[in-house]
Amino acid sequence: MASSLQQIVGALIFGANQPLSVEEIRLCLREVGADDEQAGIFADASPRDVRDAAEGIAKELTRLAIGIELVEQSEGFRFQTQANSGRWLRHLLKADRPGRLSRSALETLAIVAYRQPITKSEIEGVRGVGVDHIIKALMELHLIRIVGRSELPGRPFLYGTTAMFLEHFGLKSLTDLNALDPTLQRSSPGARRALYRRPQGDNDAAAAKQDGASSGGKAAAEEGDTAAMREILGPAEPPAEGAEPVFATDDGESESSGRSGEGDV
Repeated sequence: MASSLQQIVGALIFGANQPLSVEEIRLCLREVGADDEQAGIFADASPRDVRDAAEGIAKELTRLAIGIELVEQSEGFRFQTQANSGRWLRHLLKADRPGRLSRSALETLAIVAYRQPITKSEIEGVRGVGVDHIIKALMELHLIRIVGRSELPGRPFLYGTTAMFLEHFGLKSLTDLNALDPTLQRSSPGARRALYRRPQGDNDAAAAKQDGASSGGKAAAEEGDTAAMREILGPAEPPAEGAEPVFATDDGESESSGRSGEGDV
């Protein structure tokens, strides 16, 4: 029989095949406690009790310095190896060195993170350059995703970050972005979405226009869908010569297909 809540919490997190949230741990404690009278002493553990147990494990692992740490991410707690042991672990697993995002890719990702939801044209307005292939690459890496469409003319896609983004940068939620740099405060999602809503008068006009639309509307919709796919997939050809890179090289210079630099992925 386990002698402490910390012992149970550690075992649950270690044995799970995915991160465990505080509520998932508490649910397990209640269900086991309902079937086993002895285990009932842990059934009423509060969220604070579970979190204190996890924090105790994390502190003990830090003290022991055995290359393993307990971290809390957006989806819950999980054990992972420490980054400073990465080169030996990659060698053991025969894994390639992770690619590192270039400065231009990181700047684009930061704009999306702090200003989401945001359109591609807005990103290009801030950066002053085209970002087609960088947007495509960040989507392929599952760091950003399409979160909706603007109601403004052209109905451009709105981009935002993903759960993978939070996991990659060790964030519990997007609110943690404000703590990274107090000079860069994240925009209010509600205020950002309001920018892309069609004014009420325009909504009425659009509805009337739609009611009177003929079969030509179908062709227009198909053309719009084709344009949308072009925006998602980016240019059909490789990035043009001189296009901003997605990855950085070992010597600090950037290249479109290099693997290494700033921001491991």
